Amino acid sequence: MNCWRITKDTDEWTCFSEVGTKLEYEEYIITEEKYLEAIKTFWDETGVNQIYITALEQWSDGVESQNARKYLSNIWIGKAIKIDELLQLAQHTLRNVCWCKVEIKNRFFVHFGYDYYMYIGTDRDCQKAIAKTQQSGLNVEECISPYK
Repeated sequence: MNCWRITKDTDEWTCFSEVGTKLEYEEYIITEEKYLEAIKTFWDETGVNQIYITALEQWSDGVESQNARKYLSNIWIGKAIKIDELLQLAQHTLRNVCWCKVEIKNRFFVHFGYDYYMYIGTDRDCQKAIAKTQQSGLNVEECISPYK
């Protein structure tokens, strides 16, 4: 498996909870959209059509503040999801509603870490996805996921 850590350029903020104190919501959204686009770009290049939730934790403060209870009531470990649902789950994860790992054995995974780190692994070298993600302003470096 090839594995990369995706990070943003700035260390000024590391968590959604800092919106309003260290950055404005609009600035946050720009970064979040880059992360979601990175997931989609690697997904497309890898060619998978579904992935499984292999770990899931929900945080009650985030669930309430993001009105995510209804969405999360339809998510569970072992559930197969497609790209649209993965992007929604990733958004909730980036916004501290939950934490998750999603994987399809030996083909593709997305893991989320502390400090707004995201790990993507694939069975392909994904040079187009790497280039597109870097062009968006995110950093892509080879790195083994600590959550594997």
